[in-house]
Amino acid sequence: AGGEFGFMFLYMAAIYWVIRDFGAAAQAGFGLGTRLMQSIFLPAMGIAFATPPVAGQNFGAKQFGRVRETSSRASAISVGLMIVLTLYCQWQPQWLAERFTSDPAVIAVAGEFLRLISWNFAASGIIFTCSGIFQGLGHTWPALGSTASRLVTFMLPAIWLSTQPWLELHHVWYLSVASVWTQAALSVFLLFRVMRAKLG
Repeated sequence: AGGEFGFMFLYMAAIYWVIRDFGAAAQAGFGLGTRLMQSIFLPAMGIAFATPPVAGQNFGAKQFGRVRETSSRASAISVGLMIVLTLYCQWQPQWLAERFTSDPAVIAVAGEFLRLISWNFAASGIIFTCSGIFQGLGHTWPALGSTASRLVTFMLPAIWLSTQPWLELHHVWYLSVASVWTQAALSVFLLFRVMRAKLG
């Protein structure tokens, strides 16, 4: 679990490096948008952090049906919450940024970031839930592996993008959305494999 947060640090550092030439307003807008996104993630993360003890207790009691039910219900709740939050960020993302700054350039960057990056909120809910179930099953390597996959699906393409003269900020946000959905698909695939192996 700690390794996953370590990789998140690497992704954030890579984004700051890629957008370094867009100026202070872009970096400030991204920083503000990221903090707002992390706040938005709190409900889904709360569900994800509650999932490991529930899944682990039932796994230890050999109530494998309950483990599967925990996985499906936690995923449904997380994705449902994230869809609602996605709709809000599609509607008025600038309103959130305006609570913290009056700089129009920073508000514009943060608003665009939230509007585009919100398309990966549902995928993030799936990733959080899968990670929680992996912890409950006592097998966290797949979660770390799916997080590490973004080294290939996000960091390498982002570095390549940074060398292109036509690079715009939204290209980085779209790449991030694609990499998160790829990670979510990989997490689900690995979770099914682990559950088949451990739950029968």
